[in-house]
Amino acid sequence: MVINTNQPQVVMICTAARGGMRSVIEGYSADGLFSRWGVLLLNPHVEGVLSVRLLAAAREFFRFVGLLLRQQVSLVHCHAAMKGSFWRKSLFALLARAARVPVVFHIHGGAMKAFVARQPVLVQGLISWILARQSLVLVLSESWLDYVKSISPSANVATLANYVELPDLAAKPVHEAGDVIEVLFLGVVWAPKGVYDLLPAFKAAQAKVPSLRLIIAGTGEIERASSLAKDLQIEEQVTFAGWVSGDKKTELLRRAQICVLPSYNEGLPVCLLEAMSWQVPVISTRVGGIPDLVREGIDGRLVDPGDQDALSRAIIELSASRSLRDEMGIAARARIEQGFAKDVVLPKLEGFYRSFILANPTGRDA
Repeated sequence: MVINTNQPQVVMICTAARGGMRSVIEGYSADGLFSRWGVLLLNPHVEGVLSVRLLAAAREFFRFVGLLLRQQVSLVHCHAAMKGSFWRKSLFALLARAARVPVVFHIHGGAMKAFVARQPVLVQGLISWILARQSLVLVLSESWLDYVKSISPSANVATLANYVELPDLAAKPVHEAGDVIEVLFLGVVWAPKGVYDLLPAFKAAQAKVPSLRLIIAGTGEIERASSLAKDLQIEEQVTFAGWVSGDKKTELLRRAQICVLPSYNEGLPVCLLEAMSWQVPVISTRVGGIPDLVREGIDGRLVDPGDQDALSRAIIELSASRSLRDEMGIAARARIEQGFAKDVVLPKLEGFYRSFILANPTGRDA
């Protein structure tokens, strides 16, 4: 059991900006983690103009300092990606460690490797030192664990997959021959997510399978992507749905027959977990933690990032065979049930919390 207190047991540092990391935090809250552990969420990063972002960062920073000074923190859980996200969360984490508060430093960003590789040697050494200072570094897959150990050998690293709640498949429609085949993309609309590879690949596939329709759901470079769709003369077959969540996202996942995410960098994309939980086969790329999730030829297809021809062939293959989609979809659902469902992953995270908080009930480690 968690120690009863009116003070925050865990301070979680994240972002209010829309995206996969925010989806993970919303899942934690909805599934009771916040209430069980007295989690206080601080968001030093928000969407908006520079002045708004700076004000939010300063407000949350001083709030955090006050909590540390009043000894109201038993554990800090930082969620970090690349660039500014890494440095912001590192500042919070190092302050906590200076106050002898344990820190779980949770790395999400798929572009972390490229970010580190671009830094001068001295900065790479600083990153290694920061990771080694944390009580625990959490990563999304075994391949990411190997990477973090390669750049910070003395860091204490463990894996914790993202997870989803399993939907009731009774709500999934039965598709008939001749129905429109909806291909769903969920993510930021920009080049790193492979959107500008997907659109020409979809055009080539749609020429072979006229019943294909593409739904692009997410914020980002909507105008640029829409212009490309128009130039490719597929604007009638492509829908830009914007940012979706809640019932709107559920409806898209419920109807989808194929999910495509041709990213150049990834951690462990929540959108693929969501699609697979709905028994939707996926087409994605061999980057980040994706090969640790998607088994080529079993749950879907994996292609190299930027390979538009392979992407098009994979879309054609899955759209041309309902039995193949069904077979891969069933395997995808089983994959989520076995290793990426709430009841599998969340107890592991709470085990980490318990080990730190019960070992250090004053919030001060040795």
